[in-house]
Amino acid sequence: MLNDTQIFERCTSDKPMITPFVPQLVSEIDIPNGRIVSYGLSSAGYDVRLGTMFARFASNGIGDPHDPKADGVMHHTQVDAFVIQPKEHVLGVTIEEFAMPDDVVGICLGKSTYARLGLIVNVTPLEPGWCGFLTLELHNASRRMIKVYPNEGIAQITFHQIERPRVTYEDRHGKYQHQVNIPVRSKL
Repeated sequence: MLNDTQIFERCTSDKPMITPFVPQLVSEIDIPNGRIVSYGLSSAGYDVRLGTMFARFASNGIGDPHDPKADGVMHHTQVDAFVIQPKEHVLGVTIEEFAMPDDVVGICLGKSTYARLGLIVNVTPLEPGWCGFLTLELHNASRRMIKVYPNEGIAQITFHQIERPRVTYEDRHGKYQHQVNIPVRSKL
């Protein structure tokens, strides 16, 4: 597992792993209360920020990877806050863009600040060779609404060095390669 020094080196090289990269953990900014959900480099990972674009699904849609238009997705932009209803599943996106080296895999974990409210952040591994903005699956497992804040921390990525796989995500032209900074729906 990479520590802060190793992550810093990989993010300040000729081919940065994370852009934009914040080299320290930020937990206060110049706002009335000052406190925010932290983001940036931590001792054993990188806390990513939630972007401002969300995908909310129609309640009468069908989740079908063979027919992604059946889900009735609606895109929303929200700059101040976004409320996730009880038991609702929405897609978000990170502010940070990733360019995963061929010898590193990233694992995404939800931040405890939100987990303690009932928010589950799910993301498949950031595979060696994958690049793009990370689509986040956000599920409110609680019985109350949860408010999330764009431009603040939402999840932590831990990075693990491995030997270069025989075939990277880039080599096999993975379907989620080069994701743009809007949530990307399920596709085959």
